[in-house]
Formats: sequence, C-alpha cells, structure tokens
Amino acid sequence: MSITYSENQKMQPQTQSMPIWLSLLYFGFPALIMFVSYHVILPRLPAMGMTQFEAIVLVTTIPLALMLVAAIIAFVQEDRASVTWANMRARFRYPALRWRDVGLGLLVFIGGFVGFGIMQGITSSLIEKGIITLPVHLPALFDPRQSLNSATLDSLVGGSIRGNWSVVVLYFIMLFFNIVGEEFWWRGYILPRQEKQHGRFAWVWHGILWTSFHVFKWWDLLNLLPICLLISFFAQRTRNSWPGFIAHYLFNGLGFLGILAAVLGLV
Repeated sequence: MSITYSENQKMQPQTQSMPIWLSLLYFGFPALIMFVSYHVILPRLPAMGMTQFEAIVLVTTIPLALMLVAAIIAFVQEDRASVTWANMRARFRYPALRWRDVGLGLLVFIGGFVGFGIMQGITSSLIEKGIITLPVHLPALFDPRQSLNSATLDSLVGGSIRGNWSVVVLYFIMLFFNIVGEEFWWRGYILPRQEKQHGRFAWVWHGILWTSFHVFKWWDLLNLLPICLLISFFAQRTRNSWPGFIAHYLFNGLGFLGILAAVLGLV
C-alpha cells in the first residue's frame, strides 16, 4: 500500500508558513486553556451539583469545540474569496475517503496502541519511584493507578452506570469534539503551515508540540508520544488527514467502548 498520495498533493491549496513563535502560540494557548480547565475549574464543579463525569465532559468538550470553531474561522479568513465545502475539504486535507485511508488508519492505531503500552510501563515505574507525581484530587477516569470497575464507574456518574444511557450520549459528544476539534485545528489548519516552515521534518516538530499540548495530563505525556508522532508523520507523508483522524478516533474511542460496556452491564 503506497503512503504517498500524489492526487492529494495536487489538491493542496497554497498556505502561508508558520514561524516557530506562532506554532508555540497556537499550541500553547489551547494547552493553557486545557490546563486551567482541568486543574482549576474541574475540581470546583462537583460542589456545584455536577457529577464528576459531567464535570469532565464539560471542561473537555468546551475547549475542544472552540478549537473546531477556531479552525473554521481561520479558514474563512484565509480563503475569503472562495469559502466552499470543497475548498474546506482541500484545505483541511479530507479528500474522498478510500479503503486505503481506512487501512492506514488502522495500522497507525495499532502502532500507537503498542507504543502507548510500552511507554505506559516506563511511566508506571516513574510514578512508583515518585519521579512523576500525580495531582492530589485526580478523577478515577484519569488515574493510572485505578482500575475502572463497576464501583468506580458508579461513583464517577453519581449513581448506577448500568442502563444510564445519558452517560453514553455525553461521552459520544465529548469524543466527537475531541477528535474533530483537534484534527481540524492540528492536522487540518496548522500542519500544512508548519510544512511550509520546516519542510520534510515538520511532523517531528508538530508531533512534539501536540504531545506537549497534553501537559494537563502530564503523567500521560510519555505514553502519548508514539501515537502523536505516528499520526503527525503519516498526516504529512500522505498529505491526507483521514488516516490520522481514523487512528485518533479509534485510540480515544477505546474509552467510549468501555463506558458502553459498563452501561450495558458487561463489566
């Protein structure tokens, strides 16, 4: 399976380069918002009557939805004269979906999943040795020391999770904006501009910055590095956002499957 899609390269519109300082700003500002959301706002929301799960959905979904809005606004301002659906797909690198895109997305997902597992072993050791510290009030959903059994999940949603389909709906909404918001902003809008600045190795710079965006979960940074670099590499190599989009959705969708299984009473 070829991973260099010449037809995708032909459809790419012209974009301006992104200097290093602007890359730092465009990654750093969302990272700051997420950090404040998770470590300042999130701990206060349960006292306002929200379940821990509802609070997590809120502080995750709003910043990522704003990221999607920012990507669309940036596209409109960049391409005022020809704002069409076809031009948007070309700018964000979403050609007609093909089976090879799906296959490559699966391969990237598998590679990222294996890399996550390897790095998780290293991270667990660093946590045990106190080299990586965890927040005092860390939600069970993010705590690598806890297993998400039925009792933990019941506590997370403020009651029984079994048969609670509102949890599935909320998680799906969060997952949608998580993937679409990030992919449109990072791979759709920013990466093509970074390629103008950094050339063939833009994916390295992009992948490291994307990993750093997750500093709000600093105990996960090493774990996420492989999948972030893989998605960035193939997004640049193919000039196609679909494989990364699919891999990203599958990777983050594992949590959704876990929640769905709990609601169905399978765990």
